[in-house]
Formats: sequence, C-alpha cells, structure tokens
Amino acid sequence: MEKISKETAKQMQPLVLAMIGDSVQTLFVREYVAKNYGFKVNKMNKVVSSVVKAGAQFKTFKKLENELSAEESDIAGRARNTHIHTKAKNFSYTEYIYATALEAVIGYLYLTNEMERLNEILNKSLEEIEII
Repeated sequence: MEKISKETAKQMQPLVLAMIGDSVQTLFVREYVAKNYGFKVNKMNKVVSSVVKAGAQFKTFKKLENELSAEESDIAGRARNTHIHTKAKNFSYTEYIYATALEAVIGYLYLTNEMERLNEILNKSLEEIEII
C-alpha cells in the first residue's frame, strides 16, 4: 500500500485513523505472540486481547503521553475530542477515549510510513501482555 503525506493523514477523520491503528496494533501483537509463544488460537486470542483492549491501550497511552511529538499529540487530542457513539464493554469512557487516541496515533504513523516511531509505540504496548 502506498503511504500518504502527513498533510493528507492529518485531514483524515480521527476515528478513521483509529480504525486503521486498531488493525495495525492487533496484527502486530498477533504476529508477536505467534512468533514468541506458539499458543493455540483460543489462548492466543486471549493474550492478544490483553494488549488491544481499551484498558491496556489506556495504560500504554498514559506511559507515552509525555513522549509524543507535537504532531502525535495533535492527532491524539483530536481523537479524544471526537464524539464517540459507542462505548467499550467493561471500560470507562475515559479509558475508551484514550484508547482511541492511541489507535489514532498508531494509524497516523502507519499511514505516513513512520515505521521506526510506530515500532517504538507498538513495542511499548507489548508491556501490557497478560500471559494467562
């Protein structure tokens, strides 16, 4: 897939960036777990869910919040301030909007081909893995 310019990515709706970011993070974590643990599918899904659920994404975002660039902070802020019509099951609204902010940043970095920074953030999210 051809990457897009930062200007184009900044014009995208934050929830679109978040949807892309959710997919990117999920694939990254699934690949990591498959390569490093070799679990069967059911256990793999539980472990992956421990990282990509709103509560874990909230914790990851809070760890990274002060390390975000101005562009990343802008994307995150726009995502947090977007009116969200759904709610994460078992998580507070605050956790959900910060999770959405993390996903939007991940989506932005992926679309703009900032792979080094993307990998830093994705690797930080692995700290939330719960081996069940």
